[in-house]
Amino acid sequence: MIVFPLIALLASAACTATAVVRYRRGGRTHELVWVAAFALFALGAACEVLGARGWNPFLARLYYFSGATLVAAYLGLGTLFLLAPRRVASAALTTLLLLSALAGVLVAATPVDPTALRAEGWAALEKGPALIVLTISLNVAGTLVVVGGALLSAWRAWRGGWNRRVAATLLIAAGTLVVASGGTLTRLGQHSYLYLAMAPGVCLLLAGYLLPDVHALPRPRWPGRRHAPLPALADADRAP
Repeated sequence: MIVFPLIALLASAACTATAVVRYRRGGRTHELVWVAAFALFALGAACEVLGARGWNPFLARLYYFSGATLVAAYLGLGTLFLLAPRRVASAALTTLLLLSALAGVLVAATPVDPTALRAEGWAALEKGPALIVLTISLNVAGTLVVVGGALLSAWRAWRGGWNRRVAATLLIAAGTLVVASGGTLTRLGQHSYLYLAMAPGVCLLLAGYLLPDVHALPRPRWPGRRHAPLPALADADRAP
């Protein structure tokens, strides 16, 4: 079933290109982090598309490292750079880079069942407890941060009345939850079910990300710290 991975690939590639343009315009760190997140998503979807013509151990490991393990965590990191104090986001960046390296080592050392590879694709990875715990932890933490940040932004925007900011942040939250549900679908017995969720989920993310006139909200007021208004996500999004 190549249609859903292909949709996810095209949507995530569009997200990556948009994030690159916005980063080049504004030089904002959260956009750079989202470039990495969307690129990881696109890489995972590309592995699934290529796997439709035949999986191999390298492709299975690359998919699990990029698409299954790291995407949600880097989306969450971008949200921290957007909304949280800089020291919190910087500490999270250091931690995530170390965990990414650990994930790479664990995935590279994970054996692949050659007899199951053709039928099951990346699910033929014989994942150990350490890799499973790390993957679940990164996905849960990243999803909670993205959804929590989006809902907080929507609530703060809603206080000023319904507008496109509210719609965009709710679309982002919904897209993240839909993508996260893909892991649950795989437990029904077919790993291809993952993209039944990921394809519409990443399209929701793209819709929220591209919605015009979307502005970043001011950072929350943290005690003992002076704040300046947070700039818009992109120059094209600025209000007239």
